[in-house]
Amino acid sequence: MSKIDDIPGEPSDDDLVGYGRPPKHSRFKPGQSGNPKGRPRGSRGLKTDLHEVLSARHTIQINGKTLKGTRQQLALVTLSARAATGDLKAQALLLPLIMQVFGTEDRGGDKNTLPPAELAMLEGFLAGIGELPVEAAATAADAAMAGHLRDDPSDHDLPLAPGPDEPEGPA
Repeated sequence: MSKIDDIPGEPSDDDLVGYGRPPKHSRFKPGQSGNPKGRPRGSRGLKTDLHEVLSARHTIQINGKTLKGTRQQLALVTLSARAATGDLKAQALLLPLIMQVFGTEDRGGDKNTLPPAELAMLEGFLAGIGELPVEAAATAADAAMAGHLRDDPSDHDLPLAPGPDEPEGPA
């Protein structure tokens, strides 16, 4: 009896046998493992080896320039340089990596602004095709960039062609 509350003649909690409680004679002894020849303590795993290899310092040359850094940094520089030159395999590797690391959020600055040269070109284009005054074109460009224009047919002055399932003529 190990506890004061134990009733004489009844088995204690240590003697019970059932699911997850094998008989006392077949239980592991303290300090004994179920897999004595398993992975020894201090052995290195893949994660440790990969971290060591990627964090090692290295030097490479790209386009005649010597670059120094960790192998991980240099691999990313090489991959992005090859992707930028049009290597489709490098792009196929780099784009999912970017999406995994950064997600789908916007990585740049303010997405609702254009550089001044592009904004002037857009304003000139809108003023030319729509015969809008430059001020109205600028307002339309600003509204479009701010996301206020919807693709709602009632917002447009142009008549729309009927769809394949719609009868022709006024409704």
